[in-house]
Amino acid sequence: MIDLPVDQDAVRKYLCDDAPDARLMTVKLGQSTDDMLDHQQMPAPIKALCAELVAATCVLAHMLKFDGEMIIQIKSAGPVTMMVAECSSEGRIRATAQWDDIDHYTTFSELIGKGYMAVTVDPKHGERYQGIVPLESGSIEGCINHYFDSSEQLDTKLWLSSDATTVAGLLIQRIPDEGGSHTSTASNWETLSTLAATVTKEELASEAGPLLIYKLFHELSPRSFDPFSIRFGCSCTRERSSRAIRALGENEVKQLFAEQPSVTVDCHFCGRVYQYDQADLEWLLSDQPPRSDTLQ
Repeated sequence: MIDLPVDQDAVRKYLCDDAPDARLMTVKLGQSTDDMLDHQQMPAPIKALCAELVAATCVLAHMLKFDGEMIIQIKSAGPVTMMVAECSSEGRIRATAQWDDIDHYTTFSELIGKGYMAVTVDPKHGERYQGIVPLESGSIEGCINHYFDSSEQLDTKLWLSSDATTVAGLLIQRIPDEGGSHTSTASNWETLSTLAATVTKEELASEAGPLLIYKLFHELSPRSFDPFSIRFGCSCTRERSSRAIRALGENEVKQLFAEQPSVTVDCHFCGRVYQYDQADLEWLLSDQPPRSDTLQ
């Protein structure tokens, strides 16, 4: 029996020798999502949705060759008013959400409802790109596929699944040759799509990685590349957090510090607390960099 691994906290790419007009990707996250979300004390249904959004962001980030961040944000009129996930080209993830009382709601449609999803590619060098689509599906998976249908020039499909401990994803994408046409007959892509569609939610959540790819596509001779590790890490800094205070304007900031000796700003992504006092007032009202961090 072939001994193939099940990935953990990793994204992995694949090619199939007998379907050269397509590429595959899997993502499987566990400990990294716990590290990222547990301190935020999200209700279980919101945590599951947030984890799926992160998994989708990881896949999209590693579809592209760029140095920067992939950001997916959902804004809605439902109980979950905002949800955002980020994945850097180095594999660092973070995510958060804002919500009101969710009552007994558990499904995507109940929690999110009407709204829009923005997909942003934010490179360290070069122009930022953003695509926006309305929320017209009953799942994160469906919203991402709607984005692909609306924005991608290449045929692309994504499947997502999550349980109490894991979130996983499978992506297939059709590859054109250098002239823009497909290198193989349409039957290869149709075969790949048909096989991918047989995956169950349980299989995807528990087996994402080379094992799942072999089980689904072994007749197409898949080859796997090395996994790319994913980890939780927040990019917040004292300078970035100070923007929330600076955005109030000079007069408001002066009045705020006149009424209280210090002001704190919490990072929703990681829970870090940045404290600013009277000694910080001068640089808060200027373009000067901050003094050393003061954490509370």
